[in-house]
Amino acid sequence: MTITDFAGTIVTREDEDFETARFGWNGMIDREPAMIARCASTADVAAAVRHAAENGLTAVARCGGHSVSGASLPQGGLLVDLSGLKDIHVDPGTRMARVGGGVLLGELDAALQAHGLAVTAGVEPETGVGGLTLGGGIGFLARKLGLTIDSLVGAEVVLADGSVVEASEDNHPDLFWALRGGGGQFGIVTRFDFRATPVGPEVVVAQAFYPLDKARDVMRFVREFMHDAPDDLTMVPVLMTVPPIDPFPAEWQGKHTVAIIACHAGEQEAAKVQVQPMLELGDMILGFVAPQPYVEFQKTFGGASPHGGRYYWKSVFVDDLSDELTDVLVEGLKSLPGEYSQIFMESLGGAVSRVGVEDTAFANRKARYNLGISAGWSDPARDDEIMGAARATYDKLKQFSDGTVYLNYLDRDELGRAREGFGPNFARLQQMKQRYDPDNVFGGVLGAAG
Repeated sequence: MTITDFAGTIVTREDEDFETARFGWNGMIDREPAMIARCASTADVAAAVRHAAENGLTAVARCGGHSVSGASLPQGGLLVDLSGLKDIHVDPGTRMARVGGGVLLGELDAALQAHGLAVTAGVEPETGVGGLTLGGGIGFLARKLGLTIDSLVGAEVVLADGSVVEASEDNHPDLFWALRGGGGQFGIVTRFDFRATPVGPEVVVAQAFYPLDKARDVMRFVREFMHDAPDDLTMVPVLMTVPPIDPFPAEWQGKHTVAIIACHAGEQEAAKVQVQPMLELGDMILGFVAPQPYVEFQKTFGGASPHGGRYYWKSVFVDDLSDELTDVLVEGLKSLPGEYSQIFMESLGGAVSRVGVEDTAFANRKARYNLGISAGWSDPARDDEIMGAARATYDKLKQFSDGTVYLNYLDRDELGRAREGFGPNFARLQQMKQRYDPDNVFGGVLGAAG
C-alpha cells in the first residue's frame, strides 16, 4: 500500500508493529485504521490528506494520542502521525515560537523555559501541543496568559484538498478563528506560531492535602480566595486517593483526600505570603510552599494516568464551588473505583474571561471552573462498573452546569453535546466546516453533529 509523493513511513495491518502503533493513551479505544502514515514533513501530511480524500478515507491527525475519546484513532481511516514534526524555534528577542505539529507539552515547556518564556500548557507532559491547542488549552497559567489559543498568532494548515495555507488574523482569518477552540476538524495543523510571555524560571508552588471530611472547608476557602485572586495565582482543588508513596504518611496512603494544588507566577516573596493560608485550614495531612522551576512543576502530574490505562471522563463548567456541589463530589469520589480516578476543578477567570465569547471558537469564557471527573483503572472487567459510577455522578452535576463542555474532555459517547459545547459559536463553526471540509475528510464532532 503506497501514498503518492509520500516520503515518510506507512504502517498497515501486515506490519509487525501495527498493533502497538495504532493504540494511543487510552487503552479502551480499540480501533483499526486502514493505515498509519508516519509523516516527516508538511509535504508528507499533504500527500497523506490527498490520498485520504481520493480514497474516501477519514484523515485524522495524531500527535500525543492523548485524547480520552480516541479522537485521533479513526476506525478504517487514515491515521496521520505527526510525531516526526518536532521542530521548535524560539526567538527570545521577539518572544515568538514556531512549533511543529508533533511536539509534546513537555518538549514545548522545556524549549520555552530555556529562554524564560511560556505559554499556557496542560498538566500531562506527554499530551500533544496540537490537541491541547485546538480544543482551547487549559493549564496553570490560564488565568495569567489566557487559554493556549490566546497565545496563538498563526498556524500552517493542510486543507482537505492537500493544499497548504497560513492562517492568522491577516490570512484566512475565518479559519484561524475556527482553529482556536474548534478542534482539528477543519485541517491538519503542521506548525503552531505562539507569542510567548516571560514566566519563571521559578514559580511558587503550594500543595495541601486534607481529610475528605474537610471538603466543605477546603472548597469554601478556594471559592472565597479565588474570587479576588490575582491573575498570577491558580488554585486547583482535587478529590483523589492518597498515593502509596513518600512523603505521604503511611496511615493515609490509599485513603481519600481533598487537595489544593497552587501555582503562583508572580513575585516570589509576596506569592509565598498569599498562598500560605491554604496550609492553615486545620488537620492537614501534608503540605508545603516552595519555589520550584516552572518546567519541573509542569511534570508534577506526569504518569498519574499512565499510558495504556483505561479512562473515561465527564466534564462540566461551573461558576461556584457551593456546599451542595461539594457534597455531590465527595459522594462521587467515594462511589468511583479505579486506581487512577480523581475529580478536579481547573480554575479559570482572569485573562481567560477577558476575551470575547465570539472572538474565538472557544465559547465559554465566563465560567470560573472546569470540573472534570477522570475515571481511570486497569482491569477491563471493571469497565461497566466504573463508567456507570462516573455517569451517575455526572448526572447529579448537571444541575450546577450551564450546559457547555470543554471540547478536549468530550468522551466518545458525548458527541451529542457538541452543539451545547460550542454555544453561540456552533452555527458559525458549521459554516466553517462546510467551507473548509465539505466532504468531512477530517471527521470530528461537527461532521457528526451536522
